[in-house]
Amino acid sequence: MDLQQLHRLVHRRHSFLLHGPAGVGKTLLLKSLLSQFGGILYCDESSSSQIVFRRLAIELLARKAHCVVQVCGKAGAEALKVKSAVAIRGIVAEALRAGSYWIVLDHLKAPSQSFATALKDVCKWSETPLIVAARSAHMEDVGFLLPLFSQRSEKYELRNFDVETATSFALATAEAMQLRPANLSDVVQKIVLYGKGNPGAICAMLKMAASPRYVTEQHVKLSPLYIDFCLQWGISHA
Repeated sequence: MDLQQLHRLVHRRHSFLLHGPAGVGKTLLLKSLLSQFGGILYCDESSSSQIVFRRLAIELLARKAHCVVQVCGKAGAEALKVKSAVAIRGIVAEALRAGSYWIVLDHLKAPSQSFATALKDVCKWSETPLIVAARSAHMEDVGFLLPLFSQRSEKYELRNFDVETATSFALATAEAMQLRPANLSDVVQKIVLYGKGNPGAICAMLKMAASPRYVTEQHVKLSPLYIDFCLQWGISHA
């Protein structure tokens, strides 16, 4: 999937699932929509219905959605803190129905059945399409939202770069960082190999390669860099 295809899907106003491994660029791609489409309500943390609906209420308040502004009054977002989860869900549903929005749920963490039911009910009643981002198109990641995307045409996969594309990307990124070690060619080749073409992993290793910790006499020490990368990447992307 590229940016143009993503824009076409948004214009169609049909819900869809975007999936791919950690670091492949799902968040970067989705965030690129924010400046292009004013109705995108982006949730960067989608682990529970309480978090999602409160985040949506705050986003709608910022957009001056009439019913949310009316409920919050002069207290603004502070007024939402004393509202129950059920009340906030109702406020969000009314605001969505009155406007033209998209809901984007990023970093999905296998939502429960109750969360999925509440979200599906609100989206159906308000006729609000939904974009869900997950690491895979399976139940362990998409959770009980999976039935929403039962058709193959509703699932779009982001894949790691092939070797040629990954190499070009790594070279361009290194140039932008002004990273020019004496063994640059070997660094790029090994980083593309170590990262398996994953753009996030490539960027992470190139940033590490710029650290004096991994450089001796203008040569990047690839073995310790790779070991540390595996440890850090495993912890942050578990």
